[in-house]
Amino acid sequence: MAEESLRPAAFTPVDIEGLERPVVAATEIPYGRGGDVEPQLDLYRPAGEVSRRPAVVFIHGGGWCGGEKEHYRDLAAQVASRGYTCASVDYRLSPQAPFPAAAEDCKCAVRWLRAHARECGVDADRVGVLGGSAGAHLAAMVALTPGQFEGEGGSPDFPSAVRASVCYCGPFDLTVTSPPVLADAAEQFVKPSGPADRHAACWRASPMQYVTSSAPPFLLVHGDRDDIVPVEQAERFAAALQAVGVPVEFVRVRYGNHGFEPVGAPATQPDAAAVTFCVMSFLDSHLGRVG
Repeated sequence: MAEESLRPAAFTPVDIEGLERPVVAATEIPYGRGGDVEPQLDLYRPAGEVSRRPAVVFIHGGGWCGGEKEHYRDLAAQVASRGYTCASVDYRLSPQAPFPAAAEDCKCAVRWLRAHARECGVDADRVGVLGGSAGAHLAAMVALTPGQFEGEGGSPDFPSAVRASVCYCGPFDLTVTSPPVLADAAEQFVKPSGPADRHAACWRASPMQYVTSSAPPFLLVHGDRDDIVPVEQAERFAAALQAVGVPVEFVRVRYGNHGFEPVGAPATQPDAAAVTFCVMSFLDSHLGRVG
């Protein structure tokens, strides 16, 4: 079914203003199986001839219990217009599918891209991942745990390792108990067996535990007025990465809340275009822009 979805006729033009070049998309492509669920992705690429391009997997947020792949439609199309193949993915949600289900699905999507590199126009050696909020947590888990939490979703002969990770407003230590909205979402995500198991279950699902010197470069973007995932999460994670020599860029969005909307800010801040420019520059630097 996936191969059928990748035929040229399945790709339609993406109507978004301001793209550097025309982009086409194929939607609702199954990329594997998680339990009884068949997760799907939307694929974006430059119009015209298919060639070996760097790729980015986009992972939506929503507290691990909501959200949808269409959230990153515009940004995925923008990145695709710069010469990338982009896949925006759905994944199993909590509490029906607790950790590590979502991480397994996201890794399966990376493997699927490599398994279909020729049809997708992907250079299998240049794959990155980007996520926001809960999606940032999953993007970090994908980047930090190659060979772990792989699941049985499909394309087992291909690796899930990535060369770069972009994380917007991500929670990286799920053992925290403040603010309550984050603590409650994390508990639903990990589903501990009881109060005594909460800390261990949350720590097992925390990217902070898996930081090693072999991790790929990270770009962390976080608003300093975020009241859902405090900016201290990004600060501590950046420090842990730097301590073991992992290249990390940390963009603190002044006056930005969890969605980078201004809180008590001058009218010109925060600058969403500047954040996007930082993301594009990071991806170009670590994955290599084509064209």
